Amino acid sequence: MVKSSIKKNYILNLINTLTGLVFPLITFPYASRILFAEGIGQVQFFQSIIDYIALCSALGIPLYAVREIARNRDNVPTRSKTTIEVLLLHVLLTFAGYIIVAILAVTIKKIEVNIPLFLLLSTTLLFNTIGVNWFYQAVEDFKYITIRSLIIRLFSLIALFLFVKTPNDLLYYAGITVIANVGGNIFNFIRLRKFIQPDSFSFREISLARHLKPALQIFILNLTISIYVNLDSVMLGFIKSEEAVGYYTAATKLTKAILGIISSLGLVLLPRFSNMISNGEFTEFKSLANKVISFTIALSLPLSIGLIFMSPILINLFCGKDFAPSILTLQLIAPIILFIGLSGIIGMQILYPQGKEKIVILATACGAFINFTLNLLLIPRYSQYGAAIATTFAELTVVTAVIFFGRQMLPVHFLSRQNLHYVIGSILIALCLCLIQYVHLPDIYELITGILISGLVYGFYLYLNKDIFIIQTIDTVKSIITKRFQHE
Repeated sequence: MVKSSIKKNYILNLINTLTGLVFPLITFPYASRILFAEGIGQVQFFQSIIDYIALCSALGIPLYAVREIARNRDNVPTRSKTTIEVLLLHVLLTFAGYIIVAILAVTIKKIEVNIPLFLLLSTTLLFNTIGVNWFYQAVEDFKYITIRSLIIRLFSLIALFLFVKTPNDLLYYAGITVIANVGGNIFNFIRLRKFIQPDSFSFREISLARHLKPALQIFILNLTISIYVNLDSVMLGFIKSEEAVGYYTAATKLTKAILGIISSLGLVLLPRFSNMISNGEFTEFKSLANKVISFTIALSLPLSIGLIFMSPILINLFCGKDFAPSILTLQLIAPIILFIGLSGIIGMQILYPQGKEKIVILATACGAFINFTLNLLLIPRYSQYGAAIATTFAELTVVTAVIFFGRQMLPVHFLSRQNLHYVIGSILIALCLCLIQYVHLPDIYELITGILISGLVYGFYLYLNKDIFIIQTIDTVKSIITKRFQHE
């Protein structure tokens, strides 16, 4: 199977991610004004519970499968056999997950008030299983993933404006959200026949058990991560109210939207790094790892700073004045863009392909402990603000721990001159945004002005210091323009 370039894969996956981000950024302002914080909070509360069930029923399979199939992507019989084994194992575990869904639906009072909504959101389990997204990531088929997602999200966007018009349309909103996120997975399942050759191996060789132990290690990792990904919403729902969950959700949706830009690179790198290590290409691995860390800092640091200063405008524009409590929540949680960006690349893209998942598990366990403890202490008194503080400190703990415990296996240099320029450039962005706030422009104009001026100042500063990424970007743009003129 021919490798496509990392740059091309990143651009394709970035397009996919950005459209995934644009969808909630368009739909959430609309939905929040119709369903209000209580309706949004109920959907998020139920979805957080479903996410835990999905996590347990997946048992670490998606991440494990990406690594295993990437290692054997050029060996068709092994790739086909591994894919079928992993898919069958996931189906069995999903069946167990639906048993849990049924039990919770009839035993938990907060779920009993709207069982249809809970069951509708639970279809995510089925779509996740048949979607085999892990296979398409492993074989780096990002073009298909991007095109499919664009079509499904466009359909979902039209459906939202057609069917969600009153607070009573909560089920429609939930259904459309499910379709937008995972509805296209049915096409993945149908298309899988193109890559699988069942005749290349004997079904007597099928062994599901051999995948359990390594997948279980990833499950433990995912479980600890999920403690501070979903536990905030669950604890807010039980300790405080669904309204508090709604305010918290508004803030986290914006941070997740921006985080998607960073995580797009990680999805592209995992199969490539796994394949490099499998083939003994350690020099290339080290060189690429250093570039990825610098690129992550170059993106995530200015985005974190920008989000802190732009929080009042973003919340007012995308959620409305009724979500004013989300402003401080967003400012408190904004630093996780940098922390998660770094910990994700270091842990899942550099250490995990080297088989060092125990280090990642230990680091995330430290973060999970901090998150749970701080949630317990801060949510009763500070509500969604306490949850935001807990998440930020948890992510800081994770990135610190993963660097400390994995320092012997990290072929990267954090304290480089290149990375220092990204820090200085981000400080310049902060100064620009401070000055713009004194002009008192209307929200939309202040947002556009802030983005444009910050981007120009940051880019110009890096250009003066001959930053490699800026130079490459300019060269790429020049090349595209030159080719276009030549064709004309």
